[in-house]
Amino acid sequence: KELITLKNSLIRVPDQKFYIRSVIDGRVDVSDIGFVHQGSFNKKLRVDLKDGVEPALQSFYTYALKADTTLIPIAMRVVFFQVSERTDGPSEIGKAELKVEFYRRNDSGQWGKVYETEVQAEEVAPDVTSGHERRIRKVLENVLLAFNNSNWTMAQPSSFIDFDQIKGQRSALLDKSLEPVKNSWVSLLGGHAAFGTNAEGWGGFYMGYLSSHKGNWAIPFSVAYDKYTVDPGLVIRAGYQKINLNYVKVGVGAMKKIGEDFHFLYNANVPFGIEELEKENLDADGNKISTTVSDRLVFGFEPSQSFYFISRSRVGFFLGAGIYERFLSSKIYKNDIGFKIEAGLKF
Repeated sequence: KELITLKNSLIRVPDQKFYIRSVIDGRVDVSDIGFVHQGSFNKKLRVDLKDGVEPALQSFYTYALKADTTLIPIAMRVVFFQVSERTDGPSEIGKAELKVEFYRRNDSGQWGKVYETEVQAEEVAPDVTSGHERRIRKVLENVLLAFNNSNWTMAQPSSFIDFDQIKGQRSALLDKSLEPVKNSWVSLLGGHAAFGTNAEGWGGFYMGYLSSHKGNWAIPFSVAYDKYTVDPGLVIRAGYQKINLNYVKVGVGAMKKIGEDFHFLYNANVPFGIEELEKENLDADGNKISTTVSDRLVFGFEPSQSFYFISRSRVGFFLGAGIYERFLSSKIYKNDIGFKIEAGLKF
């Protein structure tokens, strides 16, 4: 876990009428506040404030505001607090998000909610990790200024509760962004080269899947075109002189996200196409008298297992490598196992 130490800074609040008596971390999961990327491969690390959210924010506001206990005591409850990073082409986007509630105490010692607000601070830079501390201080300042500029002094809470009840509340916004990430369609368009024990070839393909990974799993759909050169030995042993094999294949798979950029894909393809066979007809002396060309419909089954590097940017590139097993209804090319490499554009 990466720890962020908040720097002390002053917040100038015009006509200050309050002070922050207590900061309450009301989130369900208080183990961290998000993640950062580190290293060449952008390894994801969870991140938290040093000493935890409640002590860190209480210390920050104690220093930032004029410490005057003759003013109105306010309790601030954190509903949602998150820092995050994402890529956008060659740049990175760093974001801090904060949603809080403010409570005021009445004459009987109970507390009522007088204001709530949410803010974000977002920056674009080649490397945004070092700026998280600055963005956190920005949202901490902005929620306080928003509260000060509201009509909280005139607000009439709908109910009053004991302080322990405020501390016992847990936010329902766990793992939800204040600005939810849209579920978009990811497309991969590329080519591949294949090297099997019985044939070699090349092809092009399209694969698409939804960007949101439920449990780090996605279900991609694909369509491809393949053209293969079959081992001449297989052709001759089958009594033919030439084979032309072209087919398309459709597939569906299960893709597991194993890192921010790396994925493992098990894909099941159904190939179907035309097999053109050429055979020489000989006379009794072994001389060629004619050539017979026949076309056949072939189909089969082709599972594959591959690893992919897919860039996180909305438009980028991908690289892949894996193995495949192929079974066809061909007269000559009935089965194969091989290695393939892939590359192309993500959009």
